[in-house]
Amino acid sequence: MHARRRFLRDALAVLATGPALAQAARAPTPFAADFDALWQAIERDYAYLERGHDWRGAAGRWRPRAATARTREELVVALEGAVAELSDEHVTLDAHLPGSARPVPMASDLWAEWVGKDATIVAVRAGSVADVAGAVPGMRVLAIQGTAVDQAVRKLLRRSRQADPRARDWALRRLLAGPWSGALALEVETGGRKSRLAIEREDHPPAGTPPLVVRRVGEDRALAYLRLKDNLGEPGLVQHFDAALQHLRASRGLILDLRETPSGGSPEVARALLGRFVTEDSPWVTRAARGAADAPAERVSPRGPFAFAGRTAVLVDRWTAGEGESLAVGLESAARATLIGTPMAGLRGQARALRLPASGIVLRYPAVRVLRADGTPREATRPAIAVDIVSPSGGPGDPILYQALKFFEAAPPPRRPDG
Repeated sequence: MHARRRFLRDALAVLATGPALAQAARAPTPFAADFDALWQAIERDYAYLERGHDWRGAAGRWRPRAATARTREELVVALEGAVAELSDEHVTLDAHLPGSARPVPMASDLWAEWVGKDATIVAVRAGSVADVAGAVPGMRVLAIQGTAVDQAVRKLLRRSRQADPRARDWALRRLLAGPWSGALALEVETGGRKSRLAIEREDHPPAGTPPLVVRRVGEDRALAYLRLKDNLGEPGLVQHFDAALQHLRASRGLILDLRETPSGGSPEVARALLGRFVTEDSPWVTRAARGAADAPAERVSPRGPFAFAGRTAVLVDRWTAGEGESLAVGLESAARATLIGTPMAGLRGQARALRLPASGIVLRYPAVRVLRADGTPREATRPAIAVDIVSPSGGPGDPILYQALKFFEAAPPPRRPDG
């Protein structure tokens, strides 16, 4: 009898502590503060928050997962889920998991968009894994990882966003970016022929490369070619650029290649580079916070011992992003340069960084809108000389560089360098 009573007493004690244990399992962890900091930053400062985002609903969907996350990995899943609801390539985290989607365009090599009802690859990053695997502009994507492409896109977007063309393009590019590590399997069609592509992603840190490439080009080698290989975020780039410009000063024209500036960057670096091409104080971009009245255009002043006097062509494509885009539009408006290539990445706004308090993960998001000096959005910029890379003219090779060389064939006699 006594043994039975002890058993019942112990059983009741276990049953009584069960809810307490369950409640403890659901108790918020310190990671709840990270989600709250991220959510509040977007709610307060994100320059492109739209009614269709349902950002308050996102808190209900993802905060519980972040608040009960026991590991950094579980937190990343929750934060990525919330950020994805914005459908904005310019909102990123500096942490990822092997299966996380790569950020576009920084770590992607395919650019695609919906052309009518067709999911179409319109650009492939030269020399990339996708390029080597056989991806070419003009391919129609039929399936991604074994799922029909339209179904995969609809699954990624909330119902309220599925009819938004911009969100559908974002989802398509996100899926084609693939995971940081692992295989990306595509079913594609080219010229009526179906095939499969296997693109193997590997999560390696970017290799160190020189910040710029300098050479002389053209039949008479009188043209200068300068290719930036940097996101315009390193102040040391300015010194390298100045040295290169001094070496190229006597050239009758300059081809400035911005097709490897795929993310972020510093407005100060972009302004410093632009200052080598203007001869007087000039407007170049406008930056405005959400809800702010029209802001005055920022101005750039001449910098250095001389301004480059020759004609300037600026090469751009889908991997010209962020401050690379600001530099391109500034050169066009303030220095009369000619943009040649395809539309750029179209990243909206200028990124601000926020370090989350518990995990130390850094959130980057556009807190101010960036517009051209004339008030049109930076992301709406289109090159003066558009290049069709799906059906290029001029034979094999680099079709954008080819058009730049043609541009200089008809160039008028150059101005003489100052001083």
